[in-house]
Amino acid sequence: MSSSAVAPQRSWRRWAWLVTVWSVPALSSVLETYTFRRGDLSLWRAFVSQAPAWYVWVPATPWLFALARTWGLKRPVRARAVLVQLLALVGISGAFALVYAACMLGFGPVPPGVVPPFPPFFLRSWLGWLPMMAMAQAAVLALAHAQSESQRARAQEQQAARLAAQLSESRLQALQAQLHPHFLFNTLNAIVVLVRERETDTAARMLVQLSELLRQFLRQGVAQEVTLREEVAVLERYLELQGLRFSDRLRVQWDVAPELLTARVPYLVLQPLVENALRHGISARTAAGALAIQARRDGGRLELVVRDDGPGLPQDFDVARSPGIGLANTRARLSQLYGEAGVLRVGDAPGIGTEARVLLPLVWEPESSEAIHA
Repeated sequence: MSSSAVAPQRSWRRWAWLVTVWSVPALSSVLETYTFRRGDLSLWRAFVSQAPAWYVWVPATPWLFALARTWGLKRPVRARAVLVQLLALVGISGAFALVYAACMLGFGPVPPGVVPPFPPFFLRSWLGWLPMMAMAQAAVLALAHAQSESQRARAQEQQAARLAAQLSESRLQALQAQLHPHFLFNTLNAIVVLVRERETDTAARMLVQLSELLRQFLRQGVAQEVTLREEVAVLERYLELQGLRFSDRLRVQWDVAPELLTARVPYLVLQPLVENALRHGISARTAAGALAIQARRDGGRLELVVRDDGPGLPQDFDVARSPGIGLANTRARLSQLYGEAGVLRVGDAPGIGTEARVLLPLVWEPESSEAIHA
């Protein structure tokens, strides 16, 4: 439904609600008059003589709500606000008395031969109904104040939610910003080692691969989540780079279900885990090492696994207190993005080596929304 169609519908509902609310005192006045003058006054004459005056409050209520926003009786009470509200009371009660006097003289329980003059009857009605009108206005102002406070509280909650979201986004961006220099420095250190060992051709190819990978990072921007296909593409480029460093000592085994390629994952969630496996697993071996990368579905969750066949973890290793940037960063990002649903577990792999396991909610994204291409 368009906004142009919704606005009249809301307006209609507001006026219907106002008519319903003010029908309560109107009908009460009708029943009271009919009960006490039952012998000489019919029900329809009781209604016509009493009810119309109360519906003066239907258009007056939105006006009082608008008036209360600027001239409400809030602490500290302003003398000008009191004066404005008193003038409003005089005007509304005068309109009420005018309609009431006209209806009473036309249809009320007044003997035809003794109809009083309109001006004094109007004045007596005005003064007689003034206390009731003051109470009605006080009720409307109290309701307007309650609505204003509710809106203010809701606005504060929304502002707090926006600030919390901005803070969370800032933390995520700060965490993501740590990944690029961490990865870059480690790779440059590896290139320096190759240069010192006079492996200049390999070092040059690594620099070319590094420039391509950095260009891909720049295209990604600050997005926190990508599809698994995009994450795998970045990781393949990174492993090509590391393949130059390890030569024939690195074997990579992929086990990624094709139907999971459109699942959403945190950007660069696998690269720190792979880098950690290469640094502490494959590099610690004198012979060739194997690196296994898996993605599989576990009910409503996505499970990502990085496994190496290195020497395994130290006995006192605790991922929660790991000083390394990669694991600590990944754990913090998962917590920021998914709360308790995002889990990082690092432990000994079955048989030999180390296994890092990431669990996160399984959320799909259409293929057309992908932004990075290998």
